[in-house]
Amino acid sequence: RVLDRRCVRRPSRYSRWPQALFVAAAGASCLLASINTAASHEVMRLPARGTTSAVAALRPAVQRPVLALHLGASGRRSRSNEQEGSWAPNALHTSAAASGGGVPEWNALVSEAEKTPTGEKLTQAYAERAKGGGSPHTDSTLRLFGASEKDVRVTLYRDRAGWCPYCQKVWIMLEEKKIPYRVSHINMRSYGPKPDSFLAKVPNGLLPAVELDGKLYTDSIAIMRLLDETFSDYEPAMIPAGQTQRIDALYRLERALFGAWCELMFRPGGGGAFSGPIGMLLGGGGSDGRLQAYETLLDRVDQELGKSWAASQSPFFLGTETPTLIDLQFISHIERMEASVTYWKGVKMRGQGRENLDRWLEAFDARESYRATKSDFYTHVMDIPPQYGYAYADESNPRARDAVDFIGGGSYNYPKDSERPNNRGDMNGVSWTLPIPNYDQDSWEPIRPPYHVPEEEARHEAVYELTRNYEDVVKFACRGTGDEGRPQYSAPLADPFALANPADKDDVDLLFRMAATSLLRGSLPQFDASDIPRERREALARCIRYVRDRVGVPRDMSFPAAQHLRGHLNHLVTILSSTTQESTRTREALG
Repeated sequence: RVLDRRCVRRPSRYSRWPQALFVAAAGASCLLASINTAASHEVMRLPARGTTSAVAALRPAVQRPVLALHLGASGRRSRSNEQEGSWAPNALHTSAAASGGGVPEWNALVSEAEKTPTGEKLTQAYAERAKGGGSPHTDSTLRLFGASEKDVRVTLYRDRAGWCPYCQKVWIMLEEKKIPYRVSHINMRSYGPKPDSFLAKVPNGLLPAVELDGKLYTDSIAIMRLLDETFSDYEPAMIPAGQTQRIDALYRLERALFGAWCELMFRPGGGGAFSGPIGMLLGGGGSDGRLQAYETLLDRVDQELGKSWAASQSPFFLGTETPTLIDLQFISHIERMEASVTYWKGVKMRGQGRENLDRWLEAFDARESYRATKSDFYTHVMDIPPQYGYAYADESNPRARDAVDFIGGGSYNYPKDSERPNNRGDMNGVSWTLPIPNYDQDSWEPIRPPYHVPEEEARHEAVYELTRNYEDVVKFACRGTGDEGRPQYSAPLADPFALANPADKDDVDLLFRMAATSLLRGSLPQFDASDIPRERREALARCIRYVRDRVGVPRDMSFPAAQHLRGHLNHLVTILSSTTQESTRTREALG
């Protein structure tokens, strides 16, 4: 999950795939994960309390990939230098004790997190999920909807990180129709190896895959049609009768929109006209022409949704009360379009006069089946390049720079140091400062209803997930000064075989206890790091950033909780990096 360690950024051979290759790759693989390789993945997912998995993340690493931003290899300490900072615990621990009367131990923090109203609710939710019940959730491995486990006929094989758009739409469909199913989490090639047991069943390794009555099926559209036919007595129908012609026309529109998005995002910004049918129909050259073509197709989507609204007051394409197959086909990529075009181009999707499209997105946001699968912008901009190819930022657009700075992706696709926001190579988005600015509905990525929860509830969710597997989280963070693993994968933050540096454990443990205490009680930790040598402070800051940059949504926690965890970890980075520009800006934001 959040703690995916393998995120050392390299401009790999995947950076500039030919257009045909990255379009093909988009249909075959999923986003960004990297954590999971049987027993040593980097994810922020927390295993059940009391477990001692070998993974360094909030959850069993093998099951959760993490987000990947940029962790420069140049700042990494080698194992041979582990003892250089052996003095540091005294300086840090003495300073922390002097500044606030001591920091609670983990057992006290675990107990306090469980006793909050949010903690009690989450404990109950985990218990319900273990029995196949409760609300939809990325952690669920069994969904019964009141049926008996012996009657389950379907197993869904989907990516661990929750990045794959093709897995997402099958997942939502199963939830909407309430078809009992099991889940088997499989790595995407971009962040980890696939188990031999899965490859024996699906030799090409493609996701999603569904096993129905012992037979394996791949290709998301074919799977969805098969499930709708096989479970035709389960409502709602995903392919309403008598709508074949309209469905076909809408599918062609979706493919055209997808192609325009790929042209806009994954081709360099200079001249060059559209190729293929999109160019013939829409014309336009260069980045401005491609943006215009993309937005023209969004306008057409809005018009098609307007027809259904005018005829039946339905927000969905076919005039139904609930989403159908064609709605799911659109939403899985429009979600990623909204994140990527906002981030790399500085162009918002919502609130731009497309009332029908806005209403459709709000209708999806209102459904539990969708909210359980939805990622935040940061997660998407980390998982899109490993799946689709190098995304090109509009470096000349101040709004694009502002969006990059706010969302938190830092310099990911600004190739020159001089072009990077804040001229820095690590992540430190404005949205990761406290107080969390996403509560402002005019921000680049507002926390909208029904995702909006009181800040205390968001903080308590974050600390509950953190304390569920604190030992693995601390160990995972120590990869920040440890050794890179082999083999490496294309996801920038994925490093499932990385090794932690045990020499940093005590200090990192203290820093995470500070963050947990702050999340619980709402008061920010303060300590004087001036007595700690700069090299040591930088090493500890790398460990905190290692986790901060790998918190994923929904894999690790909800969007509001993730923002609070990132913000509180960023506060510690600020203190440790007090001489940097990052520190100056964050302190100004904190007042």
